[in-house]
Amino acid sequence: MKIRLLLVTVWFCIFSGFSQIPSDVSPNEAVGRYFKIPRETVYLHLNKSTYLPQEEIWFKAYVFDRKNGLPSLATTNFNVELFDASGNELYSGLFLGSEGHAKGNIEIDASWGAGEYYIRVSTNWMNNFIEDDSFVARFKVLDVGPVPQPTEKELSYDLQVLPEGGHLVSEIENTLATKLIDKKGQSVIFNKGIILDSNGNEVTTFTSNKFGLAKFTMVPKAGMTYTAKVFLDEEQEVEASLPKTQSKGMVMQVDNQSNEVLKIKLSIHSSTRLTLQNQLYYLLVHQNQKSKIVPVSFPEDKLESEIVIDRSELYAGVNTLTVFNKNTPVLERLVFNTTNQITHNVRVTALNKKKDSLIMSINLPKKNKVTYDLSISVLPEETKGYAHHHNMVSTMLLRPYVQGVIENASYYFEDSDEERQENLDILLLAQGWSRYSWNNIFNHEPKVLYDFNRGLVLRGRIQSSRGSNVEKVYLFPSGTNQGKVIDINQTDNSFVVNTLFLKKDDRLRFSSIRSNGSMARSNMYLKVQTNRFKKPFEIELPDVIDMSESGVLSQVEVPENFFANNVEQLEQVVLTGEKKETLEDAFIPERFKRYAKKITLEDTRKYPNILDYIATQGFRVKYGTGLASVVDGQIKEDGRVQILPINARTYNGSGTEVYIDDVRVSDYEILFNLQSADIDRILVDKNGSISGLNGTGTILIYTRKIPLQGYKNSKPSPFITEHIINKGFEAIKEVYTPAFVDYYIPAFKSYGAIHWLPDIKVDSSTGSSTFKIPNTPFENIKFFVEGAGSDGSLISKVETVQVD
Repeated sequence: MKIRLLLVTVWFCIFSGFSQIPSDVSPNEAVGRYFKIPRETVYLHLNKSTYLPQEEIWFKAYVFDRKNGLPSLATTNFNVELFDASGNELYSGLFLGSEGHAKGNIEIDASWGAGEYYIRVSTNWMNNFIEDDSFVARFKVLDVGPVPQPTEKELSYDLQVLPEGGHLVSEIENTLATKLIDKKGQSVIFNKGIILDSNGNEVTTFTSNKFGLAKFTMVPKAGMTYTAKVFLDEEQEVEASLPKTQSKGMVMQVDNQSNEVLKIKLSIHSSTRLTLQNQLYYLLVHQNQKSKIVPVSFPEDKLESEIVIDRSELYAGVNTLTVFNKNTPVLERLVFNTTNQITHNVRVTALNKKKDSLIMSINLPKKNKVTYDLSISVLPEETKGYAHHHNMVSTMLLRPYVQGVIENASYYFEDSDEERQENLDILLLAQGWSRYSWNNIFNHEPKVLYDFNRGLVLRGRIQSSRGSNVEKVYLFPSGTNQGKVIDINQTDNSFVVNTLFLKKDDRLRFSSIRSNGSMARSNMYLKVQTNRFKKPFEIELPDVIDMSESGVLSQVEVPENFFANNVEQLEQVVLTGEKKETLEDAFIPERFKRYAKKITLEDTRKYPNILDYIATQGFRVKYGTGLASVVDGQIKEDGRVQILPINARTYNGSGTEVYIDDVRVSDYEILFNLQSADIDRILVDKNGSISGLNGTGTILIYTRKIPLQGYKNSKPSPFITEHIINKGFEAIKEVYTPAFVDYYIPAFKSYGAIHWLPDIKVDSSTGSSTFKIPNTPFENIKFFVEGAGSDGSLISKVETVQVD
């Protein structure tokens, strides 16, 4: 087979544009200032990387505060978008998270067709920074039908060459890295590589590792040009020119093999010695906001300077080593230092079978007061459908510091053997300088323009109401939102509610509160603001998308009856009985439930108004006129409602404390129109022995989140306005796995999904958790575990378990 080779330009990184760097700010000060504001790193765990057309994409997002190395608790809003291979947006959704994670799913639309797609997750806080910290994962949707035979294709390659530190200097030993990729950006392994000088003489040889990466050393000669040539087989070769050799300057060589120390050798050209006089060189070791300065000196009789740094003085994870001449960076290199943040001791075991399920157990190291939050994808042992480049560890420890795409980044952290450490060091050498431009670090201090998004903002305006002026609005509880009494801006009758957690199609209920305390029904204008900043989708995509090649990769032979036709996927159902009870009681403190009165349909007939019920519980309810009068030259208001204990002889104005959904009511008039049908539970505490709030009596009222007889049977209240929200968080569905007729066919073994578990919790007391998965005919099953501990520990493990 003859293949046309594409010779491309050499890729190397030489820093330029130092003219804007101010001389009055030191690099370590600039680093501290640039990373002073905390930054978030987000990882998206997809249950697979390859999907069949009738499946759904299940995912869990994790977000970390990189400054303190812990799950970020500030963000609740996760923006998830999906794009096709051309960058066109196909889906955009907002998902509600808590305690540093969020979960959800996206249905694969039949109109998308087979091909490659990208899913992106981000937070609003990330928009404060120049660097894009959103996480992007690539996945495929397969076609079904007969698999076409592959056709002969012409291939093209890109050979990249990078000197360590960024410069190739003559008469000095230099270390260089090479990388060979194809036109889709995927690595290509080559059998042999050579360096030739301009006279055709072989200078050195090298061989790639499993990712098409290699490194070698050479001493270039002044005035000589060099070419790198790699051989794929006997007929295929790719070549590229090395960077131009400089006749003066400095080079860096890092020895990262020792587990105790890091060795850095700096070498200068003989002609450079003359310029070293009165020059201040130093090494800056930095990571995020942290930095350390290491002096650099060259003895008078030597052209080399060796720096030895104890591992304990380095930062855990990726360190950036930058050599400065005063405030000008001249060399840079990334190195990885060992870290105890990774939890390797993760074990999944099969316990027993129970009907159509398997009972499994997962065990992690027990740590004091440390809980683990995990997600697990369960797939057949022979799966080809899980091939993500990043996992939890690589995303948090590696991805924030390197520029460009890292292929199969998860490999470097699956174990800590010497081969992986060496390959990781070659990867960092080949990546060049850090993704943080020194021009930005010196000249573009980040400012907080975008806040941590926590919920949604509801803006409203009262357009009309009957009777007297409206002073407040009461928002009844719904979903995960508690009831609120909201003040109204009297200038324009507007109001604002922050931090609402509303799902799409949520039903909100309002009652206006007049100046005399009575409740009214008002016409309202409402607008929900998600405060999302829509940023463009930018990612390194193939220059040319070959649809014929994509078709070969995207088709798999699947029988027409692969999915069981007699199985129908149902929408999420709210069950009656105890499940409904749990939803109703979401905001009622547990200690009150046993004493509180549950309002039934019969109660609403006996006590239409909640004051009718209160009057039977040892309280006197007095009704006034609600009008104001002038007594002795002073205005005295006659309240519409007064509540006093029966044994109270006088009324001193303090009365009984009343709370609605844990919000204290300042005027009892709000109860005048509060129907018993709108109440879920009421606790009447005459002496404060239960609530501990007030010795003269306390009444706690909890309103309903859904009508007593459901939405269909409920009658609209004359005092309540209802609105259905069309913007909000995506609803979270229960995990659904399609039923398959035959588990043994190659399509299922390669691309089928057994189960997805997004909410596995492991506490510190046991260090283990049990869970169920469907019982399939497979003897061996793969478990892809991702997650994090509350102490910032990172978990990523692939376990194959024999279950039969």
